[in-house]
Amino acid sequence: MKTIYFSLLFLLLVITMSLLTSGCRDDSFYTENDLQLRYEMDTLRFDTVFTTVGTITRSVKVYNDYDERVNIESISMLNNQSKFRINVQGFNDAVINDIVIQPNDSIYIFVEATIDPDAPLSISPFVIEDGILVKTIQTDTVHLEAFGQNANYIPSNSSNNDFNFVSCDFGEWIWDDPKPYVIYGALFIDSCSLVLPPGCRVYVHGGIAINDIGVYNDGLLIFGPQGQLRSEGVLGNPVTIQSDRLEPAFQDDPGQWGGILFASQLENTLDYTNILHSIVGVRVDSASNATLNNCNIAYTSANGILGVHSTITANNCLIHSSLSHGINLVYGGDYTFQHCTVYNASSQTHAVNANNYRCLDPLCFEAAKNTMNTTFRNCLFSGFNSDEIWLDDIDPSDNNDFFYFFDHCGLRIDELLDPALFPNFFENCSNCLEIETTDSLFISIDSIDFHLDTMSVAIDQGKFLPNLQLDQDGFVRDAIPDLGCYEFQQ
Repeated sequence: MKTIYFSLLFLLLVITMSLLTSGCRDDSFYTENDLQLRYEMDTLRFDTVFTTVGTITRSVKVYNDYDERVNIESISMLNNQSKFRINVQGFNDAVINDIVIQPNDSIYIFVEATIDPDAPLSISPFVIEDGILVKTIQTDTVHLEAFGQNANYIPSNSSNNDFNFVSCDFGEWIWDDPKPYVIYGALFIDSCSLVLPPGCRVYVHGGIAINDIGVYNDGLLIFGPQGQLRSEGVLGNPVTIQSDRLEPAFQDDPGQWGGILFASQLENTLDYTNILHSIVGVRVDSASNATLNNCNIAYTSANGILGVHSTITANNCLIHSSLSHGINLVYGGDYTFQHCTVYNASSQTHAVNANNYRCLDPLCFEAAKNTMNTTFRNCLFSGFNSDEIWLDDIDPSDNNDFFYFFDHCGLRIDELLDPALFPNFFENCSNCLEIETTDSLFISIDSIDFHLDTMSVAIDQGKFLPNLQLDQDGFVRDAIPDLGCYEFQQ
């Protein structure tokens, strides 16, 4: 009997001590409005290139840096129909509720991605994006990105979207794989010649990047001082560089990636190359050069071609649907455009803008000046404005730093002829055709068909150029050719 009594007494003592111990524990939660969890990373990337249907699991760690517990109200996916699934502490529901992180402790969020690279791009695009929503007093988002299609990905070096530097020791980097190439982040090429063979397809994944460099629009293709681009498209098999969003809703959406930037001292050439959906199509910086033949640049949120104290030659090129100047030539330089068609879709800008200075302060009280030399032959400039050509000479009293010549060009000008601007414009415009708003030009602007209409006033208005006897479509030009990049066909 005593044995049973002492056993019960001992059990009661153990229970009492347990209750006393638990009563001393700090079960409080951190509930202040400044609650902020810390994450191992802000973007979780699945950078494996899928070649078959596959599943990959990765994780992100979430830290509680407080001396009190933190309760996560819910963890869920941003999108209901997602390629990603989450698992937290054994729970894999669509919404996981009431997850507690102990003081100065952490938890793992496991993320699984299942990708079918052969699914249509509308289902499995080149880059698949989603997010994990972590809700406490506030809601945090961990971004998720995965490569969806079987392609050649050129990713950034880190999760912070830093520039991806590439050098091939002054050799060639030839993108001749039949699969498309996807630039993810910003690609900086130096001491290397990038060669894009006929038919090469390059898709650029853009977005806003924030890192040590600063804040900039991602999706950049940059060529350093010893970098070079040779884009070798041919008639019927062009090179295409465009956004990776291929859904119909994005086909005329501008500014989806940064653009192509030349800071190169080498010869850069683009033949039969289509550049679409960027902020700036082609930017050529100081002391750099580029030659564009039979290129199409469209749907840019800024300039189609931007030259900054540089050298540019463009033949048989079509530039349209830019939200800023189609051709913008600033701080001087040497430029030649022949048989180009530029249609300005903005009522606030011009088809062509050219100046010979760079402001050194916000109000431009001080400016640096460079000589401008620019020539346009057999070009066609059109758009919404009464002025589709705009010239800006910072020092009109100096006749040695602003030279322009329009030879057999179709254009619209009005205010540019004001006495304080360029009243003598036509002295440097030989056999120019002034276009009226009622004049017929193109087959259909709405349908983005800039071939000449049967009644186009640009027919037989050009000057024979021996080096450009074929138009962009490969048709032979007449002895008296038409203006722009297309020769009218009966």
